[in-house]
Amino acid sequence: MEAKKIVHLQFKEPRDGETDLYFGSLKAIYDAVPAEEIGITYKSLTNAMRGKNDYENKRVIIRLGQIQRKARGRSLKSECDG
Repeated sequence: MEAKKIVHLQFKEPRDGETDLYFGSLKAIYDAVPAEEIGITYKSLTNAMRGKNDYENKRVIIRLGQIQRKARGRSLKSECDG
């Protein structure tokens, strides 16, 4: 299986009706959500998470994890073609 990084952003109070958002990086969070709503700047978050897999403040919980994906194999079509 292949593992890909995922960042789970959980709001303690719903934001636009949602509490859970998922991103491919910490930086991607700040492209979608203003730092004021997260309660920490990007640079401070990267420092706070150094060596850790989660961060929590009064507004959000941020967790780093991995998505397990099936390893890519050759497709049936390519096997038949050649």
